[in-house]
Formats: sequence, C-alpha cells, structure tokens
Amino acid sequence: MNERIIDRESVARHLSISTEILVRYERLGLVRSVREGEVEGYEPAEIRRIWSILSYQRDLGVNLAGVEVILRLRDRMSHLHRHLTHLAEDLSSLAETRDADEPS
Repeated sequence: MNERIIDRESVARHLSISTEILVRYERLGLVRSVREGEVEGYEPAEIRRIWSILSYQRDLGVNLAGVEVILRLRDRMSHLHRHLTHLAEDLSSLAETRDADEPS
C-alpha cells in the first residue's frame, strides 16, 4: 500500500473524539478502516472524510442521518465528475482523430 495508514487511536486523539465514535462511523458505513500488518487505521482520504463528518455535526448541527445523505451525495457528485471528465477526454480524442483524418 502506497499511502500511509494512521492508526485509529492517533486519529481519535488528534480529532478529540473517542475511538468508539470512529468504530460507530465504520459500523454505519460512513468510513472504512484498513489493516496493514498489525496496524488498523485510516488512509488520508478517510481521515479527511472523518473530518468532514465531524464538521457537519459540530459546525452545522447535522445529525448522522443527514451526514450520511450529504456523504452519499458528495460521493455521487465525485463519481459523476470523474465520469464527465472521461467523457470530455474521449470527445476531445475523437475530435482530434477526426481533424487528423480530414484532408487539408
């Protein structure tokens, strides 16, 4: 694995939450932990996701059901953005091929 794994206890300590909250987020499917050797923790992208969850709850007062909806929508938007980027690249490639095939 290329990315560094940060153990659950360190993440909890740095974010001023309990490890039980992190485990609860995992059980709810909001975040995923990974295991690398003896270390079980989170990749940087998951830590950013945990930070977002905490921000939604602490700063905006969103409950976990609302957080789940926000995360699902955010994930869907990211997926659609990647898909549109690929489509744009394909269209650009097709246009270049078509321009190259046309006689001058």
